[in-house]
Amino acid sequence: MTNDIRYIAVSDAHLGAANSILTHADDGARVDTRQPSPVMGLLVDCLHELIAGNSERRRPTLIAHGDLVDLALSPPDVALAVFGQFTAALLAADRPLIDDEIVLLPGNHDHLVWDYTRERWLEDHLPEMMDGEFPPGFTTSRRIGPLRLDAEPRFENTLLAALGRRASHLASLRVRVLYPDLVLSSPGGERAVLITHGQYIESASRVMSAFLRMIAPQIPKPADVATMEEENWPWLDFFFSSMTRSGKPGALIAAIYEVAQDTHDLDRLVDLVAGNVTVHSGRLTGPLERFAIRRSVGSIVDRIATARERGVTTQLLTADTRAGLTTYLDSLRGRLEDDSPALPADVSLVIGHTHKPFREWWPDDHWPGGGVRVFNTGGWVVDHAVAQPLMGGAVALISDNLDVALLRFCQQTTEPNDWRISVDTVEPGAGGAAFADHIRALIRTDEPPWSSFSAAAADAVRERRTHVSELLQGNLDVLRKPGGSSTTGPPAP
Repeated sequence: MTNDIRYIAVSDAHLGAANSILTHADDGARVDTRQPSPVMGLLVDCLHELIAGNSERRRPTLIAHGDLVDLALSPPDVALAVFGQFTAALLAADRPLIDDEIVLLPGNHDHLVWDYTRERWLEDHLPEMMDGEFPPGFTTSRRIGPLRLDAEPRFENTLLAALGRRASHLASLRVRVLYPDLVLSSPGGERAVLITHGQYIESASRVMSAFLRMIAPQIPKPADVATMEEENWPWLDFFFSSMTRSGKPGALIAAIYEVAQDTHDLDRLVDLVAGNVTVHSGRLTGPLERFAIRRSVGSIVDRIATARERGVTTQLLTADTRAGLTTYLDSLRGRLEDDSPALPADVSLVIGHTHKPFREWWPDDHWPGGGVRVFNTGGWVVDHAVAQPLMGGAVALISDNLDVALLRFCQQTTEPNDWRISVDTVEPGAGGAAFADHIRALIRTDEPPWSSFSAAAADAVRERRTHVSELLQGNLDVLRKPGGSSTTGPPAP
């Protein structure tokens, strides 16, 4: 085996969102789909530098493991247009970077892509199923897809592929969709890389499961991903995509959602909600009602904020999410046991979702190797008006031998220019250490395109911080009563 890069895994690009540095936005605010983001182009240039170090001509496969496009706070036409820019950059006619088949594992913000893909596949196979002939591997009650690339049924997204095929040289582009998990295995099965988005490791994505157990506590908690998906997929579609499209109510929900990403503004949000609800209360009862509403609403908002990893900025993973990851690893182990004659001795897990890149050895004696290497590829959006040193964008590079190296491109430090591109791994064997060293040797942080990327990313982060600050204030203004004021914020205009 060589140190060639065989797979590139990236998550949480949120293409189409104005706060994504991979989306071109004027002054960090208004999305401009007429041209791609400078950061996107330079990211592709950097990846070309790495692939040039491969000993074989084979192009690596891109694995986008969740939230590639943003269907929650971005108009679908904008998100899809930026996806087209992304594929055009990755598969330029004069120097294509990746294989013609892109592998997509939807997350919570693009979960609708899985729904569309699955339903389109059902339409294509409906006549044979009506005759009682079900395709291999498919059952009508199971909402998750196969675990491996060579397994049936084979799902492809024709819409995303068609967007990429607008260029004549991309006629062979395919977008393969697996959900929610993918396993890459060595020929003998002794090594494996598990890849997933990771939305079900946090409780905010399991709301319907929690509601069910609140009403019927005797029902066991879901211990497998098929049950998690069965119980919660409508919630993912509603909360992370469809809800914000419902006209003026949706716009209001989107405003609240964006404010709730930044804990600094949560107090003002709660004050405004309490004030608006009690607008017709009397002079005596009003303050008491506002106090009671503020306490109850504040408790709910605080629970939502702390349940979402993106809102927790002081630690890489909360205790609740760590417990969720342990449960999800148990579920993945069960899927592997059902799929393989024996569990692999050497296992790595690549996830995203939290927007906080890290690598960690996860001890667990249920796995033959005593644990699992965990790599998180972070995210490419700026949610906060102030520095968030734990948040940043990364990609996982996977070798022919299934070694994993985490390439950390940018970090939202106080001064973004201070971050230097780095390569991390965890508990590597001899091959893993050699692969990481091979990647490090290919990077020249003081020379283009690496230095150009770092400068462009730092500028984009600063622009979006300014925009987030203005956006949060604007969204709070939307909630203010005309002529009223919040108790903690400035007077309403």
